[in-house]
Amino acid sequence: MPILLVLLAVFIAAVKPSTAQDGFIAQLFGLDTRSFPHLTAYLDVNDPTGAFIHGLTPQDVILQENDQPISPTVLEEQKTGVQLVVAIAPGDTFTIRDGQGVSRYEYLLQGMLAGSWADQPPGVDDFSLLTIGGPQLTHSSDPDDLVTALEQYQITGTLAAPNLEVLSSAIQVMAGSAPHPGMERAILFITPPQDNEVSLGLQSIITSAIQENIHIYVWMVAAQEALTLPEIDLLRNLAAQTQAAFFAFSHEEPVPDLETILEPMRYVYQLGYDSRVTSPGAQQVFAQISAGSETFASQPVSFEIDLQQPAVAWLTPPDEIARSFSNQPTEVVANEVSGLEPSEQVLRIRVSFPDGYERPLTRTSLYVDGVLTAENTSPPFDQFSWDLRPYSQGGVHTLRVEATDSLGMVGQSGEASIKISMPSLAKGIWVVLWQKRTLVLGATGLIAISILVLVLIMGGRIRPKPYPGQVRRPAVLRDKNPARMKQIPMHMRRDGLTETTQNSTVPPARSRSRFTTLLGWLPWFRRKETPQPAIANLVPLAGHDEITLPAPLQINAEDVTLGSEAGQAQLVITDPSIEAVHTRIQRNGESFWISDLGSVAGTWVNFGIVPPEGLRLEHADIIHMGQVGFRFNLTEPGHLRKVVVTPVEVKR
Repeated sequence: MPILLVLLAVFIAAVKPSTAQDGFIAQLFGLDTRSFPHLTAYLDVNDPTGAFIHGLTPQDVILQENDQPISPTVLEEQKTGVQLVVAIAPGDTFTIRDGQGVSRYEYLLQGMLAGSWADQPPGVDDFSLLTIGGPQLTHSSDPDDLVTALEQYQITGTLAAPNLEVLSSAIQVMAGSAPHPGMERAILFITPPQDNEVSLGLQSIITSAIQENIHIYVWMVAAQEALTLPEIDLLRNLAAQTQAAFFAFSHEEPVPDLETILEPMRYVYQLGYDSRVTSPGAQQVFAQISAGSETFASQPVSFEIDLQQPAVAWLTPPDEIARSFSNQPTEVVANEVSGLEPSEQVLRIRVSFPDGYERPLTRTSLYVDGVLTAENTSPPFDQFSWDLRPYSQGGVHTLRVEATDSLGMVGQSGEASIKISMPSLAKGIWVVLWQKRTLVLGATGLIAISILVLVLIMGGRIRPKPYPGQVRRPAVLRDKNPARMKQIPMHMRRDGLTETTQNSTVPPARSRSRFTTLLGWLPWFRRKETPQPAIANLVPLAGHDEITLPAPLQINAEDVTLGSEAGQAQLVITDPSIEAVHTRIQRNGESFWISDLGSVAGTWVNFGIVPPEGLRLEHADIIHMGQVGFRFNLTEPGHLRKVVVTPVEVKR
């Protein structure tokens, strides 16, 4: 017994007694996060008399979400009704009768039924009645049904010791969602004084009621002298901690009208606001209200948001994009290959939210080989137009997409590899010539006519007319031979107006030299240059499945590269194990050096890997690149490399 008294004292000291009439009260409840980032909740606001405060506007409310002020976007007053459960736990104090034979409970019931609440129209509130014998009424919207159930309930038989069983059942009936959204919930607990042993169970009920936002009004039936007992404070604190009121009835006290409880609770504000939560985990929000000159706040409400990054997925990207030349004329654009189709590729993605909170996107970005290539800052966010014009060579490209939502969270797609194939250069030249055929034919004809006229002029078949005022000198005067000039009379040499008819004994100058010189300017009459002789050869080595060997590769330059890409290597080796640019051979004076150009398979000489700084080659060395082998032969070999044989010890 002493231990129970100590626990009772600690419980009473830990709970500050208060009533609904101590000051302005605000309650935030029913927080709904399903439409995150837009959240909705209900706000109940009462003045010190317990009356609902009407006429609030969004400017009168500030929401503090994680200490960040947010103005509500919606604040609407609604009449939602009340869910009321009357829970009766009878005791010996109920059956004490006066001189007229009327019990305390009967007086209490008469006062309750005389209230104006019973005259309210049906369809507004929700009523239930629970007793020790079980539910007498559940979820009725007609006050007359509750009146009938109360009148039919009779307290008979031997009464058990007071307990909280009926109150716990009422909490369970009201747990979960209310019959109507935003409906406030209250329990009218009619009970005798409780024993001290129920203090721990009472605290559990208070915790559940606060979590479910249930108001527990306590009507205690007892004699006047019992109102001073310490255990009465347990019931007082039960009402105070659940934002309700306590009433003690002995016989003479007027019974409160239930309408004074129900009317303020029938109204509530529905509010909505745009959350600014940007990280997952526990969050907290409370409402700060300004009503006239008064400012007060609700208790904080905690909620969980499991935020995750947007999930980005490709929608059937192509494995290969084959570009080809178009037969239609195209404009010439700098740094782009004109005449190739397609010029762009449409790529589609799908963005979803694994956390279930749909929210708008603000940006999607396309990266090709790690470089930002396309970006969407306005809808549609789920597709890109990949510009293919800058790509002049075929190859495989890696694509990745990033999506940014309105909360600033960024999600990435997996990498997609797309190959771009290009047509051959010869085909491209013919296509371009065909596209520009009118210009090419015109230019070709003009060049041909110009060459013909020039040839005729140089051959003397065409002589240009003298310009006005010009006097053409006789042919004999135009002759530069001194012997012939002596045969011309002085006056003809002086004025040059008479042309001689005298035959010259000096042969005419040879004009073929100029014609021959002119032909030498033309590329198809030029003398073909003799190819440079090879300074070394790469002789292929025979494989186990090869019957004939390909021709040796000639090295006729001071610096050559070997690889599988014709556009990058000077000596092309078509083998899957050879990279685009694989090996380099240089001549330095009288010596040759070989180096690997960063290939995966490496370059080997005489079955040894070539070091990064390179290796000197000698005549008859064996070279391996990937799975292809050659013998290096100098055109003018010098001394052969000395072969060193290292015996292998065999352990016995």
